[in-house]
Amino acid sequence: MSPPVVLVHGFGPFLDVFDNPAARLALSVNGQDAGGAMIVGEVMPVSYQRGPALSIARARGLGATLVIGIGVARGRARAGVEAWAQNEADPNLVDIDGESLHLLNVQGPPRVECTAPPSRLALEIGGVVSEDAGRYVCNAWLYRVALALG
Repeated sequence: MSPPVVLVHGFGPFLDVFDNPAARLALSVNGQDAGGAMIVGEVMPVSYQRGPALSIARARGLGATLVIGIGVARGRARAGVEAWAQNEADPNLVDIDGESLHLLNVQGPPRVECTAPPSRLALEIGGVVSEDAGRYVCNAWLYRVALALG
């Protein structure tokens, strides 16, 4: 019997973040054991479409029991665990593919909750629960991945 798999996807470079610590963190845990679960750590593109699509496909292909996305947020003093994502994006923020959005899913719910307990995850990493995933790709990633896999 194969051990459970935890997929950890960290965002790669974007805008003026040429060396994204989220990508380095995801790669640093690749192959590690976490309480009997195997961690698969990979980098995903900062793309409204390709980032979530990659995570969904990899999670399904690996049969992952948990999917964690890691990004960076300027101005935060501590790591944040997003409690939910909303069905909107800032149309002024362009991803690495040159795409900007206003709504993530025209027929989707206004918000989607994180499927793992954010308070427990925040406690485990010494972080805080965040009620605002922003209006950029991190928010889009959580919205789409939670909808598809939740």
